[in-house]
Amino acid sequence: MRNCKETQYAWPMDTATSCCNKCPPGQYMVRRSTTSCETECASCMGDRYIDSYNVEMSCTICKTCIKPNMEYKSQCNATHDAVCGCKAGYRCKDQPCTQCVLISDFTKPWPSLSTTTSTPEDLTTLRTPPRKRDTVWFLVIISLLCTGITLAVVTKIKPLLCWIRSKHGYFLTPKAVPGPPVTPYSEDEEVSKPVQEVCGKCDQPIDV
Repeated sequence: MRNCKETQYAWPMDTATSCCNKCPPGQYMVRRSTTSCETECASCMGDRYIDSYNVEMSCTICKTCIKPNMEYKSQCNATHDAVCGCKAGYRCKDQPCTQCVLISDFTKPWPSLSTTTSTPEDLTTLRTPPRKRDTVWFLVIISLLCTGITLAVVTKIKPLLCWIRSKHGYFLTPKAVPGPPVTPYSEDEEVSKPVQEVCGKCDQPIDV
């Protein structure tokens, strides 16, 4: 198999013995010989082009830039395709620029945190999520509401307790526990007399 340059092709295809020249950019192959390397090329006409060495039998149709808000950056010719772009205020949606879309502020990049003009306060603002700040304010409001409700309840209940104490104070004083009754001595009650001790032995007789 014979190795040929990029601008050539191997001939014949089954058992290549020679390298034949391709048609140059801007031309296509009209015919080629089956017995030799003789070829005939013709230029691309109208809205057609070929941008490389080739053995094509026709040229490629040029691209058109007629979509909304689109314009030609360069026109098509025999060796190059047309290049499309977008009008002012619009940008290409993709790399081949098949569609133009409106440029909006949302497409602008956010400022980088590594810029030298950023201050520590700016970095803190960018890094602090707004949801966390909203949660802190919500908790503060809830705490204030709970404090107000507690004060209102205490203010209402205190006069009620004072009124109950003034009207029904006897319910609140403890009752005295009665002790055992004390019985006074009567005059007729017999008082026990002391027993006179007798000196000596009881079994001895007493002289009268």
